Amino acid sequence: MADLTVEFRRIVTKLDVSTTEKPKRADILPPTKKSFRNINDPFLKEAYEIASHINNLKAFLLSIRKVYLNLSRNSVGSLRKTTGNNAISSFSDIEKNVLSPNVGASIQTLTDKERDDIDLHAKVIMQKCMDRIKKLEEAEEGVGVNTARQNSIMSNPLLKILPNLRTPEEHDIIAAHRSSVTWFLNMQLMQASKIQKDLQESRIRKEIEKRERSLLKPTTNKPTTPPLVLREFSDEKDSSKNKENNVDTNVITSEDDDIEQHLSAEQKMMLELENETMMKELDQAEKALLEISNLQSVLSSHLAVQTQQTDRLYAEAIATTDRVQEGNLMLIKARQRAQDARKGILIFLILASFILLFLDWYD
Repeated sequence: MADLTVEFRRIVTKLDVSTTEKPKRADILPPTKKSFRNINDPFLKEAYEIASHINNLKAFLLSIRKVYLNLSRNSVGSLRKTTGNNAISSFSDIEKNVLSPNVGASIQTLTDKERDDIDLHAKVIMQKCMDRIKKLEEAEEGVGVNTARQNSIMSNPLLKILPNLRTPEEHDIIAAHRSSVTWFLNMQLMQASKIQKDLQESRIRKEIEKRERSLLKPTTNKPTTPPLVLREFSDEKDSSKNKENNVDTNVITSEDDDIEQHLSAEQKMMLELENETMMKELDQAEKALLEISNLQSVLSSHLAVQTQQTDRLYAEAIATTDRVQEGNLMLIKARQRAQDARKGILIFLILASFILLFLDWYD
């Protein structure tokens, strides 16, 4: 076997030279993503802005979940204060100053008033995002009407050479893409509303549990020895059903009397005030939950309609693409047939010319 060491070293040296000649990257970081502010299409620019607002809202709600569900009475709010209705009227101010992920990460405790403000601001942002998505859909429907008119113009073969006029298949594909964009925005908004709804449901459940614990707390101060009526009732096994009900009523009444005897008038008033306050908080939380539930139901129905519309547009775009491909195949076949016809005519003319020359020579 021949010695190929010299050839091997020559190839290795050649590879080393080729690799050293490649320019090295000065920046090891990946290229920056294209900002939506640099997008020329107004539709996509607006869609990116709406998606940014929804993502910020979702990140904020997830960042404050633990603090939001901490219903300690000793909590002192640390949420940045807003200025009443003025803060609610500005969409960007709510997102930057209240419902921002940076603000959510710095929150340690929340009061009930601040939780209600968060619910209100989240509802405002979701409502405005839904309105902006509807405007995008309405704008796209208007573009669809103009597209039908433009397609009728494009049917004229003399106007097909005009620039800046899209073909019908291009319009169908763009319409399907934009419908998918609005469907995605509706889906993201529905997820944000679900997060908010889960937070409110958990808050109401914790409020109810806390209220039940506060109501049961005074019973721990009563004597552990059961009443005499309860002991007598436990010894009687063959008593009738009516007698059992009467004894139960007497036991409950005696227990309530014992609790009331151990409570002073001031403690009773404090319990009544606390129960009244908790009932008001529960009513407000249930009202906010009902509003979010209604909003989510509207989003669900709208998303179902949007899904059907997106599927229809996608099917139309696929059908248009298939028709265009079939048309291209027909054009290719027609060109082939035309080439075959030209070849046949050319061969016929050449043969006829030779025959005429031969006849002329023969004569």
